Amino acid sequence: MGMVGSRGRHFGVLAFVAVSVALVAVGCGGSSATPQIIYVTRSAAPTPPIVYITPSAVPTPADGAATPADTAGPSAVASPKPTPTLAGATIASVKVTDSGTSPQCGSWTVSFAEPVASGVPTAATMNAAITAKITGFIDDFKSKMSSGGGAGPCTLNGGFQLGSNSSTVIGITFSEEVYLGGATASTIAGSIDFIVSSGATVALADLFTTPAAGAAALSTQSRALLPAALMGDVDVGAINGGTTPVMSNFDTAWIFTSTGLRLTFQQYQVASGASGTPAIVIPWAALKSVINPSGPAGPFVA
Repeated sequence: MGMVGSRGRHFGVLAFVAVSVALVAVGCGGSSATPQIIYVTRSAAPTPPIVYITPSAVPTPADGAATPADTAGPSAVASPKPTPTLAGATIASVKVTDSGTSPQCGSWTVSFAEPVASGVPTAATMNAAITAKITGFIDDFKSKMSSGGGAGPCTLNGGFQLGSNSSTVIGITFSEEVYLGGATASTIAGSIDFIVSSGATVALADLFTTPAAGAAALSTQSRALLPAALMGDVDVGAINGGTTPVMSNFDTAWIFTSTGLRLTFQQYQVASGASGTPAIVIPWAALKSVINPSGPAGPFVA
């Protein structure tokens, strides 16, 4: 397809200014802590500083709202079950860029904020999985661009938000805005969740007593919560069609948060394209009967 690109990771010069802010952190234990906010600037970047919150404490959003920070990760929880705490990895960011030309789009560019973990022994393992995930997003963009892109320039802009960021689990959600020519851009959601002790990734099915029981509960809860999240864009047929009790309807973009399981639905999955990628937070208490107490989510329902 004649695509030529040169990809580079531009780290720049990072200047960290720590600012202590008193917040009430809502975790499984409901304790308060003082978070550290890191302002990250890059000497060569024309954009304003980006703010990232380290995992000392995190504010809890309303159901369906974006979740700034929390932590989750995969592996069986030994007895007695540890309660997730607000003392996980430090998460910073690097900017991943790529660009080139193609017959379909003309010029094209990629800009993706990639989370980078540090401060825990398994950081390298988690960072490798994160890099692989983002590489997959970029490769998918290039594939779509070469096979169906229109008059460009075509663009991919991506970023991330933290869900739970504790000593046991980390949840990271990704958001992509993709333009392939035409009238509008599309949005795509993704995620990755980790068990901090091993650095292993967690599959959504791992949280439940059985995948079937989990999918059934997620279906019921999603149908109850989505109308409020979608506000005026409610089509019961679309909601029911996109939330049938199969795990594949829910496992593309989900993260642990301190208050519940956050699910993000793909554009057009449960509503019109105008709703983008709607999200809900299902309280842990609503899922307690189907959560595997020895699994990664066990501490949240203990």
